[in-house]
Amino acid sequence: MTSEITKRYEDYKKYGNIILDYDEILLFYPDYFKTKTELGQLNFISKEEANEYFENHYKSSELYKKLTSLEMTEDEIYNFMKHNMELKYSQLSLMFKKVITAVIQLCELIDYIGHYPATWPVPKEEEKNPEMEELLEKYDIMIRYHLNDELDKMQITSDDVVRIIETLKVRMEYVNAILKITYNNDWLFTKKGTDEENKELFDQVIEDLDWFPLSCYQEKDKSKREEGKTYLRRQHGENTI
Repeated sequence: MTSEITKRYEDYKKYGNIILDYDEILLFYPDYFKTKTELGQLNFISKEEANEYFENHYKSSELYKKLTSLEMTEDEIYNFMKHNMELKYSQLSLMFKKVITAVIQLCELIDYIGHYPATWPVPKEEEKNPEMEELLEKYDIMIRYHLNDELDKMQITSDDVVRIIETLKVRMEYVNAILKITYNNDWLFTKKGTDEENKELFDQVIEDLDWFPLSCYQEKDKSKREEGKTYLRRQHGENTI
């Protein structure tokens, strides 16, 4: 982002009720399409490849040497390491899929909002993307024309933009962390913490990836979308939306 755009974004982070043009969201994460494309091309190691790598390399790992020094039998070492690998694979592969999907979803939402159909007074049903509309509903984001504004510029609030961008940044941190862990296959032979501790960490990450900050309205058990729909119905009739 340029210094001017960065300054504007910082203002939006401070003040959530600023009205801005809907396509301005594209300025604050211009790499949304590149990010979506690159992440969509990433593949996690297959279970078959993981098993083959394990069988061929587990005896040369540091974990194997450590367990050998504990005077464990070969069968005990193999079973311990195999169980550890199976559990880590299950958790990391699911985590990888979840985080990639979560980031791509927000990139698509940015794209959808930034190119939202500008039909007056509301878009036609065939112009909408049901999956993205479901997210707008869930996150309480309303894109609409505002009184005294030009008809070709629908608008949203700064709170909506900041919630999306900041959540995307957090999710990208998880992507980078997982890619760092799995840049080679040595993670198949590492053991940190107990199974229970790793399960708690896994559950927390999955929960974090499902989380999205509430709107100012949702924090008060209200809905910005319902308020916007009420306004539109008063102005254009009950069947408008």
